[in-house]
Amino acid sequence: MRVYLRDPQAFFSWLDENRFRYAVLRGYQNMGEHPRRGGKDDVDILVEDRAVEAVAQFCRGVPKRLGLKCDIYSVSAGRGADFVGGAYFPETLARAILENRMRWQDAFYVPCDRDLYASLLFHLAYQKAEACKADALDPLAFRTYKRYAFVKALAQRLGQPYDLSLFDMHRLLAAQGYGIDQPRLARTLQNQFKQLFKSRFFALLAAMANPGELNLFVLRAKAVRRGFRQAMLDEIAKHYTLIAVRDIPWLTRLTKAKYMRGNKWRWGGWPVVAVVVFDPAPQWRTADECDQEHPLVFNRRQFFKRELRDRIISAGRLYHKDNALHSTDNEAEAVGHLDLFFTPAEEAALYARAEELRAPLRQKGAPPFRPGV
Repeated sequence: MRVYLRDPQAFFSWLDENRFRYAVLRGYQNMGEHPRRGGKDDVDILVEDRAVEAVAQFCRGVPKRLGLKCDIYSVSAGRGADFVGGAYFPETLARAILENRMRWQDAFYVPCDRDLYASLLFHLAYQKAEACKADALDPLAFRTYKRYAFVKALAQRLGQPYDLSLFDMHRLLAAQGYGIDQPRLARTLQNQFKQLFKSRFFALLAAMANPGELNLFVLRAKAVRRGFRQAMLDEIAKHYTLIAVRDIPWLTRLTKAKYMRGNKWRWGGWPVVAVVVFDPAPQWRTADECDQEHPLVFNRRQFFKRELRDRIISAGRLYHKDNALHSTDNEAEAVGHLDLFFTPAEEAALYARAEELRAPLRQKGAPPFRPGV
């Protein structure tokens, strides 16, 4: 929930007077930052659920140009202070922050060092990813992060590591029970793709989480008009288990095509059919293969589409750039696209079906993707 604070100290005093539990997470003095009124920088504050409505009323009417930008997050979801459709933190972490909070310079409450370290790693790994300058695998890349010195000092006080890759952060969080779950992963991926942001870390994380691979194909208008719809579906079915086939309504094409994989639609026409598939036995590529081309395509099986495209261009007398179909690079990208075509209930059914197909693979010990992490 975005609000603007006319007087931050008066706001914190009001919270204290009303005995609302809160903690300033980032962005205001406690990390050496002094965001200006009307500026782009903001303050992030976690509040207990019962405070959300009162905060909205207290901050109502403060003009953006006169206020300090502040994002308010609640402990649990559905209170009007969510983050990309869910709670900002796992509830166990959020409750720990408020229960263990400490007074900072007699001005306001902040997380204790232990909870601050966990909350920062959660924010960096799962909410920022590569945007914080950390790398999926290289821990030294994190040294270019603008708050690296603060994180380092905090970690040293706690005896914790501070040169961290995103996977290092993920492992530390998972060990405390704060790892990312599937619903949060899906919401995060879908938000990333709406921002046209691709994360190698999230692509690897999704590929490494489970055996098999979920993926998504879109069939394009020109090939479908020339009568190749069923031929394309039949060919895809030779390589994958089909989970869902959905015609894409014209309004969806108009409003959401810019977010779809292969969004240069000049050649081959608009995407008109979405096909969700599952591969129970992916042909995992080596690190060298990924380095040579298409670094985020982990399953070489999907390259069958090259021959299919050429065959349709030849048989349909299409222009050589008229690609008949596209596929998402990996499971993370597929999940990031699903809400473009399916309702939340339909999405849940797709994940449930994928889980059914994965169950026997787990029993057999089928390996997920392993990039040497």
